[in-house]
Amino acid sequence: MSRWQGIEEFVQVVNSGSFSAAAAILGISKSHVSQQVSRLEERLGSRLLQRTTRRLNLTEVGQQFYHQCTRIVEALDDAESSVTHLHRTVQGVLRVSSPFLLGEVHLVPAISEFLHEYPNLEIELDFTSRKVDLLEGEYDIALQVGERNDINVVNVPLTTTRFYIVASPKYIEDSDAPLNSPDDIKGHKCLLFMERGNTKPWRLRQSEEESELALKVKSHWRSNSGLALRAAVKKGLGLAYLPDYYLKSDVLDGALKVLLPEWSFNERKIVAIYSHRQFVSAKVKVFTDFLINYFQRTENKLQLDEILSN
Repeated sequence: MSRWQGIEEFVQVVNSGSFSAAAAILGISKSHVSQQVSRLEERLGSRLLQRTTRRLNLTEVGQQFYHQCTRIVEALDDAESSVTHLHRTVQGVLRVSSPFLLGEVHLVPAISEFLHEYPNLEIELDFTSRKVDLLEGEYDIALQVGERNDINVVNVPLTTTRFYIVASPKYIEDSDAPLNSPDDIKGHKCLLFMERGNTKPWRLRQSEEESELALKVKSHWRSNSGLALRAAVKKGLGLAYLPDYYLKSDVLDGALKVLLPEWSFNERKIVAIYSHRQFVSAKVKVFTDFLINYFQRTENKLQLDEILSN
């Protein structure tokens, strides 16, 4: 028998005045309470309670033991309250991982606003283009494009991103090749994203009913940096296929033009991921909730739909 077993039941019986009342308060059966107290007395080798049909009285030993036990139970309650308070209070260090441009352009302003609401929290923000291991990297949360399939990871959708084919006004003006349909793209200079020596096709779809087109285009310029691709396309080196969060400001100010806007391009979820645990820390919970609301606000939306419809 554990040294703790029976103590809480014993204290509650004394406080409430009966085994039945103690059982009701503790949410267990009367027989279990009685059994636990009896086992406690057997272990101590002393009678703690004098039981009669009408009332319970503490023995002299029981009186002394009760006073000591109440301090133990109160200390345990204080310890649990302290942990619960720490769990629910937003404080400490929140370690966040994010892709470069998504984090630098869109996440940093969100974090600045978040810290005004939770000034006791510290943020450590790490930028990386790779998919991180939360445990190995000791991250509390990571932002990424596309959901994870890991069984030990929770995906929290924040918003969606859609890819578009873009070019600079100068490239469009200087090019003699037509650009009226997806097939025409093959006749243009294209800038491709390359990862570990591999490139991916550009995926296009005009409507939900139509099948997806996967265009394999020729490229004279490749990079594993989305920022480099954006810089190259703005300089007029060719067409690029990039997500809206790279493009919104450049499309707004006219530095880039969306081509074939009637086509709906590859759409993916931007998610916050954290380790699958039974209890999620308060700092992770409030941060993910904040980001969901932040990206739903009109001024923070990444999508180009409204811009292209005007």
